[in-house]
Amino acid sequence: MRSLRRLAGSTWLRVLVSAGLLALVASRIDFGAAGDRLSGGRWGYFAAAVAALFGSFLVGAARWTVFLQAADIESSLPRATRAYLIGTFTTNFLPTQAGGDVTRAWIASRPGTRVRTAATVVVDRASAVVCLVLIAWIALAADPGPVPGFLIAALGAAVGVLVLAGLAAALFLQGRAGVGRLLNERVRDWGEEARLAVRACLRAPVVRKTLLLGLAFQGMVVLALWLLAHAISLAVPFSVLAVTLPPVLIATMAPISIAGFGVREGMFVLLLRHAGVVTTNAALLSLMSAVAFGVASLPGGLALLRREPW
Repeated sequence: MRSLRRLAGSTWLRVLVSAGLLALVASRIDFGAAGDRLSGGRWGYFAAAVAALFGSFLVGAARWTVFLQAADIESSLPRATRAYLIGTFTTNFLPTQAGGDVTRAWIASRPGTRVRTAATVVVDRASAVVCLVLIAWIALAADPGPVPGFLIAALGAAVGVLVLAGLAAALFLQGRAGVGRLLNERVRDWGEEARLAVRACLRAPVVRKTLLLGLAFQGMVVLALWLLAHAISLAVPFSVLAVTLPPVLIATMAPISIAGFGVREGMFVLLLRHAGVVTTNAALLSLMSAVAFGVASLPGGLALLRREPW
């Protein structure tokens, strides 16, 4: 088990997985066709997608501020926004999907609040995935015709993963994980502090407010992907993209690649081909989404250069 944990945490293994998956996808790409789509790209749509993503970051920061306040962590909206933007920026450069979350938790916290702040980040991330799934079901109900059965099944599998994760979280909140006796007193205290913070974040008034913000946040993310599809003249219905994103996101959260590269492209290719999107176009859309995210997160780099909080 110790060897497996070392392998799972190995940066070199993640590099190999990402490189291997990207090479596999690249071997099936028609680079001439991809170049034609890019040369004929409508870059106004790309700019609009970047704007939508940056707007989603601001909404996400406002949403996280609600969680911070619920957990009794003193943080203003400007300070939380700064930490959130820096987190999105560092996500592009750290070899793990959680690196940006660790960064924003560290920046937003103070001595004595580290555990509670980290707990709000976990709640924020987990509930954001739930909001993305809700957006997918809403889009599916509004326009089910273009969505193939395979994508619906993949969305159902994503819901199953979330249910299992929710059950594990419920056991943790009730203190029934069964491992407390194996931990030292300090770690048990941290666990109890995290439990109290999570419970505070899950109070009904907090859930109502963050749910609305979360739906707006994820709606803008799906909108950005739809705009990127239009930027390369790819006619993919909004409902298809909305249903595709949750399985892709959950797959990229697995700690087996560098920032999800390779896994994301492979999932886009696998899922969108059932909607009639060829490998070249699906891979190009995936890579463009990564580029748009990187461009939209650049203000976080500027925020990182500031020595003093906003």
